[in-house]
Formats: sequence, structure tokens, C-alpha cells
Amino acid sequence: MPSSPAAHPVFATTLDFARALAAPASRFEARIASDQGMPLLCLVEAALTQALETSAARELVWLSDLPPAGRDVLRLRAFGADSALLAEATHEFHSLGAGG
Repeated sequence: MPSSPAAHPVFATTLDFARALAAPASRFEARIASDQGMPLLCLVEAALTQALETSAARELVWLSDLPPAGRDVLRLRAFGADSALLAEATHEFHSLGAGG
């Protein structure tokens, strides 16, 4: 893993997503398809902790059906207080794993 979590694209992507929301989120959902799912979910959690001023609920999921070899797929969704979808994004990274 890079010396700083902020140097990892999964961290940066999650941080940018959370900071760009037009309204406060009450719940975040992150799903990662990767053979390095747990370390990448830890990066997502660290980014959300840094980005959020509130304690929004978080659902972090490591998908068991992996993407094609050499790919990591991150899907982010944010929901408002009324459970309405505020934003969603899907990002695909080339062979990042935990090492960036």
C-alpha cells in the first residue's frame, strides 16, 4: 500500500465523490469487486471518515464475483435523509490491488 492512503486512487475517488454531493448524505454504499477487496474497502472507509462531517450510515460490500483479471471495480452510491438517491458512480481501475 502507498505510504499515504491519500495516494491511492480508490481513496481519492471516494473522497472526491463524497465531497461533491450537493446535499448531505444519510447513507453511503460502496461495492468493490477485486481480489484485494478488504484493503480497498478500508481505503473507502478512511476516505468517507475524512470527507464526512456527519455519521452517515455506511454499507461496504466486497463482491464475491470478481471482475475480469487485472481490473478492480468500485461502485459508490449516496442517499439522502429520505432514502432518495443523491449520486452514484462506477469506477474501474487497472490492477490496483492494495498497492496502487
